[in-house]
Amino acid sequence: MIKKKAILRFDSTTVEKPVTYYLIKKYDLWINILQARFEPSLGGKLVIELRGEKKQLDQAFAYLKEQNIRVDFLEEEISWDKLKCNHCGACVSICPVGALKMNRETYYLEFNYQDCVVCGYCTDACPVQAIEIIF
Repeated sequence: MIKKKAILRFDSTTVEKPVTYYLIKKYDLWINILQARFEPSLGGKLVIELRGEKKQLDQAFAYLKEQNIRVDFLEEEISWDKLKCNHCGACVSICPVGALKMNRETYYLEFNYQDCVVCGYCTDACPVQAIEIIF
């Protein structure tokens, strides 16, 4: 079984299509929605993790392309420089999935890489640039 993380970007004409339903029903994929933001008149963004066989995933991504839904694969990851970090917590409140947390006992930042969806919000929020995206 293969695991892929991707950002699906919808425009105003595709935002109301039942995409996740078809990915599950038609292509028998396991889907975990990591983040979603939609505005029906404007479009939206869906960050998902997909699991399935290579053939299923290839067919599903071809389907998304046919539906005019842009797919950006998350092949990058976040790098956190613990020595550079001043543990201010500016990134904690901006993290949409809670991958960054402040330890209440030590007041040090903790980063759970498994939960990170590589949205990049933390890189913008960090005042000392201790967090960056690695491609």
